[in-house]
Amino acid sequence: MTMTAVKPNKHELRTKETRELLLRSAETIFARDGYEAADLSEIAALAGRTKGAIYAHFKSKEDIFLALWEHHALRYRTQMEERLAHSTGVEQNRETLRQFYLGLLKDRIWGQLMLEFKLFSLRHPEAKERLQQRLANLHPGSREQQLTSILGSAGRKKDAISRAAAVMMIQPMVSALIVESSLDESFLTEEILTKAVDRIFEALLPPGA
Repeated sequence: MTMTAVKPNKHELRTKETRELLLRSAETIFARDGYEAADLSEIAALAGRTKGAIYAHFKSKEDIFLALWEHHALRYRTQMEERLAHSTGVEQNRETLRQFYLGLLKDRIWGQLMLEFKLFSLRHPEAKERLQQRLANLHPGSREQQLTSILGSAGRKKDAISRAAAVMMIQPMVSALIVESSLDESFLTEEILTKAVDRIFEALLPPGA
């Protein structure tokens, strides 16, 4: 028996469209003003919607902020999964991950938002658990086992760094470099940043043992 996919109706499509529009507007406002100064009215105005439209989709400013983080995380996870699906082995997986991190350098808004997400967690400990839970939901199971199957073992040498720890460190380093380069683009050029990220990657994620 063949199952027919149920197509969303017009109301569902409009709801999805409005939510995505609000998230895009929130991305712009949060990156520009930071979490604390961001105004929901400005987010709504930029999206061409009323403030009530925000509360129809999100409970609070914190809720839309966390939803934005999750939206970015899901988007990048999907991109990575699609790229790895075409890979044929550990070495190609590793190169795929390297190119993924290098590609992040072109997303300057992402770098600013990552900094905002970190500061938000530090300033709002009560929301930190929600953020951690959403991260756990994105990556269920043993993160180390998953990454080892993709990249090979980190080895048992005394100075070896686990794959999970390495991945956890590389991403904030890239986002920090993006923010720093925004302050001094003449010195921290794209070429320099590419070399820096490449060296960071090689140091933290060497070929599997």
